[in-house]
Amino acid sequence: MTTYALSEPATIRRIAGADSAAGQTDVVARGSLSDCADILETWSEEERATVHIDIDDMALSYGSKEIDQLLEFLRSESAGLSNWEVSAIADTDRCPGITP
Repeated sequence: MTTYALSEPATIRRIAGADSAAGQTDVVARGSLSDCADILETWSEEERATVHIDIDDMALSYGSKEIDQLLEFLRSESAGLSNWEVSAIADTDRCPGITP
């Protein structure tokens, strides 16, 4: 087992609203996926619903539903998550190459 995906560089982005330029989102924070999860752990569910996490060098993205699942998973699991387990939570609508 590896925590490779948890150490990948990631970006928390605010979900683009109707008034923003097409495809443009605001960067909220950057760090590893683990860092981003730690940041979002302190946010309310309503606040987390306004962002998504993009893994910078991988075709993985976590929408608000997946962020909640990721946080729940990280709370209940010990160290040593496999790359597949973390990837399986990713938003498959935004990442069509990922099949859980």
